[in-house]
Amino acid sequence: MKPPRTRLTCRAHNRFSPSLVLWQHFIGTDRPFLHRQRFSSTTAESTQDGPDSGLSKSDAKLGQEDNVQSETPKLRIRKQTTRKGEWHPAKAGASAAKNVRKQYDQNVASLTAADKLLAAARASFECETDYEGVVVEPMVSPIPCMESDLPWCLPKEKMTMSGMDRLRTEIARFCEYSRPTYHEALARRHLIEQVRAHVAEILPHHDLEVFGSERTGLALATSDIDLRLLPKERLEDAGPANLPPKPEKRTEGWKSLQQLHWQGLARHKAYMLVNFRHARYPLISLQDRNSGLDVQIVLANDTSPSREIMKRYMAQYPYLRDLYLVVKTLFDVRGLSDVFRGGFGSYTLFMMIVASIKHSPHSCKDAAGGLINFLRFYRNFQTEGWGISIEPPILFDKKEHRVLTDTTRAKLNDKSIKPLPPYMLCLRDPADETNDLGRKGIAIKHVQRTFVKLCYDLDRHIKHNTRPSLLGPLVGSSYMLNKAHREKLRRYGAKLSTQLKASLAATAKMVRDREKDPRADETEEEKVQARLSQAARDAKAQRATEDRNKKLREEADRIAVLEHGDAMASILGMPAVGHETAQESELPQAKETEDVQPGEGVRIKYTAAKDIGVQYSRKKLDSVDDFPIQEAGSEAEKRSMDSALADEAKGSEKVSG
Repeated sequence: MKPPRTRLTCRAHNRFSPSLVLWQHFIGTDRPFLHRQRFSSTTAESTQDGPDSGLSKSDAKLGQEDNVQSETPKLRIRKQTTRKGEWHPAKAGASAAKNVRKQYDQNVASLTAADKLLAAARASFECETDYEGVVVEPMVSPIPCMESDLPWCLPKEKMTMSGMDRLRTEIARFCEYSRPTYHEALARRHLIEQVRAHVAEILPHHDLEVFGSERTGLALATSDIDLRLLPKERLEDAGPANLPPKPEKRTEGWKSLQQLHWQGLARHKAYMLVNFRHARYPLISLQDRNSGLDVQIVLANDTSPSREIMKRYMAQYPYLRDLYLVVKTLFDVRGLSDVFRGGFGSYTLFMMIVASIKHSPHSCKDAAGGLINFLRFYRNFQTEGWGISIEPPILFDKKEHRVLTDTTRAKLNDKSIKPLPPYMLCLRDPADETNDLGRKGIAIKHVQRTFVKLCYDLDRHIKHNTRPSLLGPLVGSSYMLNKAHREKLRRYGAKLSTQLKASLAATAKMVRDREKDPRADETEEEKVQARLSQAARDAKAQRATEDRNKKLREEADRIAVLEHGDAMASILGMPAVGHETAQESELPQAKETEDVQPGEGVRIKYTAAKDIGVQYSRKKLDSVDDFPIQEAGSEAEKRSMDSALADEAKGSEKVSG
């Protein structure tokens, strides 16, 4: 075996590399280089030139170099702009600008800090491991605001009152500020009707029922709007409220919700961020473009029992409404009110407040005492061993008395599901003893740790009474976080108010015009219908007139025949044939003469036939309504009748003679 030979290595900075030569020969020729490297070292051929050939050769080399340079591809240089920042002449100004920029970055980071904490808590929950609670700082708007500029702060002349009085007054002013104004409430109501109209287009046999804080009157100006989707027949026959719908009904509702999502709301231009969430109660979450409000359409059970209990508690504790608004905002600005991320919902927070009042009431029966009592009650509560009951107000061993439904209990016995971690809060729902309101609150450790700090700061600020706002550390950041949203909501509500006033003015004008001219507000169809109805009535009246005229003509002809028969009978001295007794009684009877001579028979004094006909015609026609009394026959007939009667009179004189 031969020993390995020693390999010489060149240490020069521009050493020859065969691999580099091959790469440059086959690949590098098509790529531009800022610094061209030599390919290899070669010896030049020795040439012998004359004295006159130097100039020509130098010219030739220059020409060749020009050709080589023209063939070399152009270099593509990418320029990158850099921000050097603002220039400050003084060091103090530069330092202040740096601190402002640092604070701005911290405020932006605070908007997502709570999400990271909740995500870490949920990851520990899914891995069945414990986690350590930390203080959750409130989200802060990038736009700064002084604490003394908060709308619920007291003026300086009222800063002489005690700390508890200041806290009580600030809570009242904060609740007045947090509630929706007229324009904001108008925008919220309009959005509800708008969503109902859009749902009716896709699901005409379904309706939306308002529930949650909007129904109970506990909604903030920017709170979500909760709507319950259900068929219209269930509105009339709801059935037992505590019982969930049957499986087939839930399947039908889920299909209807899917249809509403894909065929209607997801494609509608009025909404954005439309999502379908699969949960115990499936829902559609969306955001209105005009108002910026969030809406949730849920397949939920009937919440009327819970709503009645909340009304009873608010009547029992008048300050409960104001206290709830402060606590709800406290959780909102820290991102701890999102149930899907491990936070606490509105109904759970409400019952947590009621539980703190019932179990350890404060000496001050107002919102200020209730707030201090709420923070103290939950900051050190032993969630691992005890559960909380509101009705009756007792603490129970949650390991022995589990708050579970029969279905969940059976699954736990079969080990198909895992039990909740021991650190979770157990709060029994007074409306349903099998409902644990704390089973979704994974972030309970963060909440308790935050309450420790808030309670310590609040006690210290009340004692010293020098802070511009005692509620500032709790809910102060909500002002700037919601300022832009509330301004947008207010402008939208003002626009709707203007449109509503214009519509009412147009309606009032229409009413006034209708009072002046009843037919002024008729539409074209109504006018056409009125003309057709009038034409039909006129035609009917014309037919009735023609029928009555025909009957009158027939009656006149019959009377003329009767008159002719009477006249002929009187000439012959005989009664008319077929003359009924009733008619004879109606016709005027001829009067007998007083001069009766033997052998002459009876002398009859006749009334003119035309007079008899006129009297009979009048008696008959007087019973016909709305028609003038007319004499029978024309003028020619009357003259012929008079001549006939004259001849009759002459004949009677001859007979008597």
